[in-house]
Amino acid sequence: MHSTPNRQIRNPGPRGRSVANQGKRNGADTAEERKLHKLQGRHAPEHEIQPNSTAGPPKLR
Repeated sequence: MHSTPNRQIRNPGPRGRSVANQGKRNGADTAEERKLHKLQGRHAPEHEIQPNSTAGPPKLR
């Protein structure tokens, strides 16, 4: 009888977004970007970045 290895395959999910790029996109200043980088690391999912960032100034037309 053949024995087959019972290994689990790791299927990586989507890579987290760059915290710095996400901060620039949301209009955060450099201090806010540093705070997010220290809090969450270099990459984090978008659903974790959004609640931790403060709202920037309103965009006027």
